[in-house]
Amino acid sequence: MTTLTRPRSKAIASNSALAMELSAIIGLALPLFITQLGVSAIGFIDTMMAGHYGRSALAGVAVGSSICFPFVFALNGVMMAVTPITAHLTGAGQTRAIAPMAREALWLGLVFSIVLFALVDRIDPLLGLMQLEDEVAGVVQGYLRGISFGLPAAAAYFVLKSVVEGLGRTRPQMVISTMGVGFNYLANNALIHGRWGFPELGGAGCGVASGLTFWFFLCLILGYIQLDKRCRQLHLFSALSLPGIRGMVEILKLGLPIGGTLFMECSIFACITLFVGVLGPVVVGGHQITLNYSGLIFAIPLSIGMAITIRAGHALGRNEPEAARFACITGCSLAVGLAFFTLALTRFFPGTIAAIYTQEPEVAAVAVSLLKICALYQVSDAVMTTSQAALRGYKDANMTFVMTFTAYWVITLPLGYVLAMTDLIGPPLGAEGFWISLFIGLTLSGILLCLRLNRISSRAIQIRRPSRFSQRTPTDPHRLNP
Repeated sequence: MTTLTRPRSKAIASNSALAMELSAIIGLALPLFITQLGVSAIGFIDTMMAGHYGRSALAGVAVGSSICFPFVFALNGVMMAVTPITAHLTGAGQTRAIAPMAREALWLGLVFSIVLFALVDRIDPLLGLMQLEDEVAGVVQGYLRGISFGLPAAAAYFVLKSVVEGLGRTRPQMVISTMGVGFNYLANNALIHGRWGFPELGGAGCGVASGLTFWFFLCLILGYIQLDKRCRQLHLFSALSLPGIRGMVEILKLGLPIGGTLFMECSIFACITLFVGVLGPVVVGGHQITLNYSGLIFAIPLSIGMAITIRAGHALGRNEPEAARFACITGCSLAVGLAFFTLALTRFFPGTIAAIYTQEPEVAAVAVSLLKICALYQVSDAVMTTSQAALRGYKDANMTFVMTFTAYWVITLPLGYVLAMTDLIGPPLGAEGFWISLFIGLTLSGILLCLRLNRISSRAIQIRRPSRFSQRTPTDPHRLNP
């Protein structure tokens, strides 16, 4: 039985149903995990290679990525609305509506990428306010200008991969991200160190390499769509339709809260990095190592959450809210169980983890102290991430935005600043104060989102109405119409 077949008519809580749902979620999540690992590995390569080049390069890449990637994640978040919309249409057998919606999303992505390009091009006044060392500021400027040329490609890639994921096909992204790791490593090696005839750009070369990697991703996903039979049946590029207000509004109603939520999550780390920046390159380096490692671990609940979005979206498209709720509970439980394992790994081996990133003892010592705190919030992070993804499957994003804003910007950042930079509660803790506040904020956000998911999924069952698709022959509901 594949991950896309309909659940059999058994008691939803039976052991057999649990095994089937776990198998389905893992079958979707494993390629997604490898995909996210590949994406995170690109950040790891940037951090590692910049760190080996020098402290200023590492600090510059840390600040540059902290400024840019909240907006890249927000762009990805807006385009992620395409995944649950596609999943609902696929579950309902309305695959002909996917292509017009995808073209609307591509227009939106182009508009947003142009706006981001303009913002990045005018970032110099902000760098002046940050009072960075001249060498670090130069790296930041080069990094941001280099990556900005890849933003249109990133937007288009986010749309197309979301369409493919909404169909329930997660392996193509796995292959693309794996190939992207190799491409990014070669590009970094060429542009940071000036090998094979390329100019030596230092830390700024990471930005150029990241921009080129976005274009590489886009070329690969376009090639897959043209070669895969199911994707060809969608006729995504059979017409060049102009943007329409109605279609864009539907995407934005779901995409803007998702993008806003991801922006707040990512920008909270960016703001913390900017505050930590005044503590010097050593502290920034240790903080960046911890941040990058936490991103690698984050790939686990994120991939499970994306699988939950697909499973819940397909079930809701078939008007089976019980199956959707069961998928959410199963997936969230799986993510929490794995989070306890990564917690133990991080807590007991922080020195080994830090040594992978740097050979400088001062930077490693800062990283070790922060990794011990980072271990604590991984369970809360798993609950928050999977609950958030499950709510996307229900097309519920507005309250997620409000809850995340409250947890991060009303509680986490002010508390972190007090703990890290002032003596109002005790001696200033530096970077450790911010990571303690992150643990508190993630825990609160996880609790609120879990309660929201329970309410929304229960309500969907109570208001279930008969569907014209409910009497179909139990076959693969994701088979595309010829």
